[in-house]
Amino acid sequence: MLLKEDIKRIASEKALDINGFIVDINISNNNIVTVFFDKEEGVFVNDCLEISRHIHENFDRDIEDYELTVCSPGLTKSFKVKEQYIKYTGKEVSVKTKDGKKRSGVLKSFNTDLTLEVLKKQKGSHKDYFLKDIIIPFEEIKETKLKINFK
Repeated sequence: MLLKEDIKRIASEKALDINGFIVDINISNNNIVTVFFDKEEGVFVNDCLEISRHIHENFDRDIEDYELTVCSPGLTKSFKVKEQYIKYTGKEVSVKTKDGKKRSGVLKSFNTDLTLEVLKKQKGSHKDYFLKDIIIPFEEIKETKLKINFK
């Protein structure tokens, strides 16, 4: 039986080699394995092929039959790993906290907390706005997604 930890270990070796990181791995009951991979410069087909080949070299398909897909996590999915926060620093994101609050702004920094630059309305004014940094502890985040603006 294929184990997620084993696939992640092998896939991570090659991902690090090509300056990337593994976001997530899904294994279905039918041994359909999907590896989600990302990197700072974006994911290219050759990157996915390299990781796929590396996985195939390390798991014997005669012993364990499986179907493998290596792909980008996509722009509309929630962030799964801290490396995604680092990659999208400077970009607009939407954050939902565990208490149900939603905030949107520019991801300014990330370490143990997330710093989000948000646009606030000036009190007593209908037109005036200012930028304010808010800090959200990582453990309070339920979901973060990249905001895609079509302008």
